[in-house]
Amino acid sequence: MLDKIRKMDRNEALEMVLEQKDIDEKTKNLLQGILYKIEVSYSDYKKAKVINKTEKQYIDEIIGNINKKCNKIITISFNDKIENSEIMEQLEKNKFYVDEKQIITYPIEEKLLYAIEKSINKKKIVSGKYGIFANTISNFIITGKNIDRVEVLRDFNGWSWTTIKQEIENIKANLVYQTLQILFGEEFMQNWTLDTDGIIGYFEILKTKISEKYGEDISEKFEKILEKISILNETKFDYNFKKENIKKLNELQEKIKLMNIVPEYVTAQTEEKKKIEKEIAEQQKFLNSEKLVLEEYNKMNKKAELQNKIISINAIKKKIRLEILELLNKIEEINNGLMPNNFMQLKEQISKDKYLYETIYYTKDEEDDLYIEFEKIFLQCFERQIKDAKSEDLIKLIYKFRYFNLLPFDELRAIKEINELEEKTTEIKKELLKQAKKLKIISNNVPFEVWTHIFETRIIELNQLYYKIFNEYDKKYVQIFDEKISEEKFLINNIEKNKLNKKIKIFI
Repeated sequence: MLDKIRKMDRNEALEMVLEQKDIDEKTKNLLQGILYKIEVSYSDYKKAKVINKTEKQYIDEIIGNINKKCNKIITISFNDKIENSEIMEQLEKNKFYVDEKQIITYPIEEKLLYAIEKSINKKKIVSGKYGIFANTISNFIITGKNIDRVEVLRDFNGWSWTTIKQEIENIKANLVYQTLQILFGEEFMQNWTLDTDGIIGYFEILKTKISEKYGEDISEKFEKILEKISILNETKFDYNFKKENIKKLNELQEKIKLMNIVPEYVTAQTEEKKKIEKEIAEQQKFLNSEKLVLEEYNKMNKKAELQNKIISINAIKKKIRLEILELLNKIEEINNGLMPNNFMQLKEQISKDKYLYETIYYTKDEEDDLYIEFEKIFLQCFERQIKDAKSEDLIKLIYKFRYFNLLPFDELRAIKEINELEEKTTEIKKELLKQAKKLKIISNNVPFEVWTHIFETRIIELNQLYYKIFNEYDKKYVQIFDEKISEEKFLINNIEKNKLNKKIKIFI
């Protein structure tokens, strides 16, 4: 009864928020449907992923997001047409459209929830000191977060757990976000995605955690691969980004070529400095002339719309002073770069940047290799957590590793189907089996040939699993099942001692 009252309170809380918004009846019904489906599915979702967040916390966050950001939501039918071609194109492509003022969606609950998350999570979460990567890593992680929030609707229905890869908006962003969440926990990832402008610096904290637990070398590899895959992701989904960075890469290549011939480089930089000094002189002359400043003020205000008009002449002067300061900084950079020690450091940094920017030309195979390398680093880190785990922690690691194995790697394959990871995942399964037997979590009689298949089952409660070995056409098979569901059978070898046709519980 108490649970029913709590659920009713959440529905009422949603109704109260929606009353203050420009939201049509179709959308209200969809949102109520989202709450109902979460109530049905959340228990299985929470168990399968081994997360701490309660159903109430999750639903309260959704209602809070609608309250904070979503002032106007429109649900349209699949046959409706919108005059704005940009909106129509996005609707046909994504099944929703989001801008600063509104959300427009087709009547699909998962897409509506994704659009709400996307509208609330438009921010940079990595410090600007990382330059281009501040945006690419931020976009990558935030996209993964948005997808993570929809998973309970998309993959769970209260009876089964099914992942349809084609319904995931960005498989690679989901893969990386879930991998990081397994390694660092949901609370850390949640806090990171709330760190506007990277003020707290969770990316730095993440690197420090890896360095302290797993070594400086792994931390550096982890950072470089994350930078590269974030560039890959941005290149795929933002044509302008790719275009701009092809230009940037060409500039870096030309600069390296020039730096290889030192006298020519010094001459080119000296000429660049002269151009900047001339520009500063012109800006200073402009700033010292009240007449020129007034003319610029009138000219800019004449063209600008009312909301963009400049309030005072001092605003013009401030803008010019900032431009002069930027130009002075460029001269300082050139002077520093021409000093012998700094010259070699600059050349090395430009070579590193060029190496990273070349990611935009990666082939599909090169892209796969990069993500496989990322997951190999994760597996190294995950393996180290097993040996020190106590009983309760080890059970959580078993669940997490099952979830990891079932994660989609691309449109066709899950992690468990990636051959390059098989050797390491097998080692981890063996270590989990060894520790589980040592801590008396499972029976000593459970053979590895049976154990390995629990990381392929989608039966939610692993501690309710049984197995049975049987003969069929002179071959041995194992079937894993609980009291309600029987999984498919698996062909097995090297099992001599186990009794046939006997139902045996896996977890004690």
